[in-house]
Amino acid sequence: MVTTMKEINQFFERRQVQLGMNFGLSRMETLLTELGDPHKELKYIHIAGSNGKGSTLQYIKEILLAQGIRVASFTSPYLIRMNEQLKVNEDEISDQEFIDVFRKLWPIIHEMDSKGNGPTQFEILTAMAFSYFSKKEVDLVLMEAGLGGRLDTTNVIQPFLSIITSISLEHTNILGNTLGEIAFEKSGIIKSGAPVISGVTAGEPAKVIEEKASAIGVPYYQLGKEFRVSDMKRSERGQSFSFSLADRSIENVEMQMLGRHQMENAALAIAAVTVGMENIDEKSILKGIGAAKWDGRFEKISDEPLVIIDGAHNPAGIDVLKETLKVHYPGYKYRFVFSSFKDKNYSEMLHGLETGAMEIIITEFDHERAADAKTLYEKCSHPNKSINKDWQAAITEGRRKTGDKEILVITGSLHFLSLVREFLIREDA
Repeated sequence: MVTTMKEINQFFERRQVQLGMNFGLSRMETLLTELGDPHKELKYIHIAGSNGKGSTLQYIKEILLAQGIRVASFTSPYLIRMNEQLKVNEDEISDQEFIDVFRKLWPIIHEMDSKGNGPTQFEILTAMAFSYFSKKEVDLVLMEAGLGGRLDTTNVIQPFLSIITSISLEHTNILGNTLGEIAFEKSGIIKSGAPVISGVTAGEPAKVIEEKASAIGVPYYQLGKEFRVSDMKRSERGQSFSFSLADRSIENVEMQMLGRHQMENAALAIAAVTVGMENIDEKSILKGIGAAKWDGRFEKISDEPLVIIDGAHNPAGIDVLKETLKVHYPGYKYRFVFSSFKDKNYSEMLHGLETGAMEIIITEFDHERAADAKTLYEKCSHPNKSINKDWQAAITEGRRKTGDKEILVITGSLHFLSLVREFLIREDA
């Protein structure tokens, strides 16, 4: 029996190596049946998408908190420690609560293992979230899908609202080789009785999602059609925009998170609370969007030198990162430190970084899924590239080189950033 957070971490790491990602809902349903189906006691907003899930969830959470609603949230991956994936309002599950909930599942895990149907690390964590939230008297749960939607571990819930943030090519070995196929998997979260809010605007994937909503018979709201973002501009706090959906129009929505994509994520959140909930007032919306921040997403860590970390982990995310740099730091030169998981499309990510980069420093980090630096280096065709397998030394080198009107940007993987962020904050303390 495990008794400490360190032991649970070690168990999860071994589990990830042994079982990896194994899709399907049968193990999850077994786990929850043995727990007494705690997920059936809760109300949900379900969020899927290639990029923007976490930010959209955070905007919704801040709006609801401003309205005085008690809200739980389940997100992945974590940035610093596992506890942050299970929150009530802004409070992470404590170490002791985490241990207690895990120990509740321990005999069920062993029983399933003995039958050759052992749950994965993510299935265990998701079941823990349901068990924990069911005891915390929350008004609703914001549930972020892990990967895909149709066969994702979280897709055992009956939400009252479904959100699909974006679609891009990712996990093609699992989700499909086209945007339409990936959209089909993501749209698997659409359920009867739950309106759909979509940030997907491109032809084929948007069509797939709209047709799924129509087939099930639920209302469908698409960014750029049923609701819109306009008057986007930089502001003293960061940036601002105006929002409209039917008879709700809100002007000058101020926010501190940067990038056009963040304005669109915020619009998804406003559409969600407008469509899915009653009596959410404009004051709460403005306060919530203004308060929202999401660590590791275009986050400025220091000014001298200027260091930004960003969790872009697919080609679409890299494109958004570059556009945000261009808009908010015109005239600057960019030096990138890059590392990635080996199962990501790192070739296209590197290709995206090469345009406009003054230098790309390739590194690696300690994780069973991490790509080795030599492979990444060989895939990078930038004329000014370097390699340093020690990621801390790579970052120190990058900071030393970065001068006026230059930015050191660290990106490629959220797991990588979880290490980087802690290191940089400790170094600057």
